[in-house]
Amino acid sequence: MFAAIARGDMAAAMHHLSAVTGLSIAQQQTVINGLTHIFDEGNQIPGECGNVAREGFQTLGRIGKHFNARPYFLKIVPTDGDILGFQLRSGVVKQVSNNGVHVAVKFAGRVFDAYTGPGGLAEREYIARLHTFHGQNISTKVYPSFPSMFQGLE
Repeated sequence: MFAAIARGDMAAAMHHLSAVTGLSIAQQQTVINGLTHIFDEGNQIPGECGNVAREGFQTLGRIGKHFNARPYFLKIVPTDGDILGFQLRSGVVKQVSNNGVHVAVKFAGRVFDAYTGPGGLAEREYIARLHTFHGQNISTKVYPSFPSMFQGLE
């Protein structure tokens, strides 16, 4: 399903979603629309991660009910400053945070946000793509509900 979304083939994505979940067409459209919005390049703006993560959490939660899986929030905090960047698959590094906090969604061993694309990334690869001003000094923590957007892990 995620590969079909990445190709822009919404009919195939809905077919896969229907086969796995049995959701109605309206429910499938809600999930597909939610997923495509999460990965929209327009969301690749420092400070938008909270809104994107909330929407991703809700959308992936709808899918997760059918896989006996649930989403979690992944809070990422640079330990050496406020700036956090993410290296896209193209090699370009985009700034994801200027306030020392970034939030993504962890689901079924993968991390999803506006920078990962529809398939998300394995958590290890996602973390490896994060960079601070001084290198890769970050701390992460998983939360069952939306974490505070203050720098630091509670």
